[in-house]
Amino acid sequence: MKDTKEYTIEEAIKKLKSETKSKFDSTVEVHINLEIDPTKQAIRFPLVLPHGTGKTKKVAVISSQKVKGADITLTADDLPKIEQGKLKPNVDFDVLISEPKYMPKLAKYAKILGPAGVMPNPKNGTVTEDISKAIEQFKKGKIDVKTEKTAPIIHVSIGKISFDEKALAENYMELLNGLKQSKPAKTNPSWIKSMFITSTMGPSIRVKL
Repeated sequence: MKDTKEYTIEEAIKKLKSETKSKFDSTVEVHINLEIDPTKQAIRFPLVLPHGTGKTKKVAVISSQKVKGADITLTADDLPKIEQGKLKPNVDFDVLISEPKYMPKLAKYAKILGPAGVMPNPKNGTVTEDISKAIEQFKKGKIDVKTEKTAPIIHVSIGKISFDEKALAENYMELLNGLKQSKPAKTNPSWIKSMFITSTMGPSIRVKL
């Protein structure tokens, strides 16, 4: 029988941790349903989770000089490797950060980087002159929160099932606060229709708004 009850975030996390039976460290995700028109009111904002996501991100940068903390430093001459499949998004790197002057050269590879979700964008801090600061934020747990292109839905990871309850709750509250601050103008006050917390191979639990 499907559980239709709404739980406080503290109750939901406790229930999720007790009912997730996977043998690996499951990812904890939040799924948000919004009452907006995704073609006119897309939501997108960067967010640094206080406790990170539990996943170490491999950061590639395209920069005029080598930057401390980067896993891969690229030059313009390396970019054809993306098209050739020698440098694969979400395999060789999870985040690509670029200095603004390289964006015209990167545009040629948008058809590969865009669908992979790693095309640099000023909105999420991946196009910047301060590459070092951007690397530090992404290593700490910075994420890009956004609605799907054709649906008013957001899916976002807030940690691992091994995180303690307090850490997961604080990450969740940071997400909720960021979402509220990004509320579009002329939107229904109850524009957040529902929020669910779930884990890999775990239950989906509705969180009380």
